[in-house]
Amino acid sequence: MQAIEFSEIGKAHIVDVKKPEPETGQVRIRVIKAGICHSDIMAFKGQHPYRVPPVITGHEAAGEVDALGEGVTTLAVGDRVAIEPHAGCGQCDGCRRGYYHICSNKKLIGVGSWIGVFAEFVVADESMCHRMPEGMDYETGALLEPYCVGLHAVGLADIKEGDGVAILGCGTIGMMTLMAVSQCKPGTVIISDLSSAKREMALSMGASDAVDPAETDPVAFVRNCTNGYGADITCVTAPNKQVINQALQMTRRKGKVILIATLPGDTEITTGEIQMHERVIMGSAMYNRNDYETAMRQWQQGKLAHLKKIISHRIGLSEAPQLIAGMAGGKAGEAIKNMISFD
Repeated sequence: MQAIEFSEIGKAHIVDVKKPEPETGQVRIRVIKAGICHSDIMAFKGQHPYRVPPVITGHEAAGEVDALGEGVTTLAVGDRVAIEPHAGCGQCDGCRRGYYHICSNKKLIGVGSWIGVFAEFVVADESMCHRMPEGMDYETGALLEPYCVGLHAVGLADIKEGDGVAILGCGTIGMMTLMAVSQCKPGTVIISDLSSAKREMALSMGASDAVDPAETDPVAFVRNCTNGYGADITCVTAPNKQVINQALQMTRRKGKVILIATLPGDTEITTGEIQMHERVIMGSAMYNRNDYETAMRQWQQGKLAHLKKIISHRIGLSEAPQLIAGMAGGKAGEAIKNMISFD
């Protein structure tokens, strides 16, 4: 089968590799649609902590079950599935408490020797496969992974109807967080991003107000939009170390900051902004099975009409290495989500 290999830092090639065989409790999936994530670009640049070249990575995908390993009982060949690309060990404290998504020994597709979805076929544990509802297309199935990142964060935020929400960053996860926030009937949703095109898209997808942080102080802007109090909830989706303190300052007293982005290790936080005003910072890590089930239910209810709007480019496998190199070189432009098609 063909796949994209990051052979070394800064190099991506189409390679021929052996088709993987499912082990006990696994299925093999013919990948039909796969999204390119910012973490894949970090891996290409040698900046990701565990997606390290040489690697065949990729983790946002949907496809068709092609073969079953021994012991698989809930899936059949031909089933259309969205892939939840991680699994817990089942033994650690996190797994025993039901938090397999923060398992200390978690395994992930596209890490190490586990071939990711930038390939024609991938194997996954039975528990990682979510049968897609009738009528859901494969692009939507692949987009469930990033949407569930935002959905999980919004669940942790516990947004109440009428709350004021700020979202810092309008990349893929920012847009997905916006869509998830919109399900909660917030009073106002303020987004911040340097890109005018992304701000305009966010406004078309339900944001109430938008600010360019290069032109206007986002803290003052958010406070002005919330009667001077600040946002009840602020979601940080931009991996910029300056943003976390802005988030604290624009969040009302006793409000909550949800940290979704991975910030640089040397990020400094003004702790007085937390302690003096009883604000809460909460991390949000990926998603779990409940998030996938909720997302599919929302799609069935017609609540995710904007989901595919974020797709910027649709390309074939042969075009992907060049596009990935361009993205790594800062040539993504206004693109939000690039989708690889295998069909």
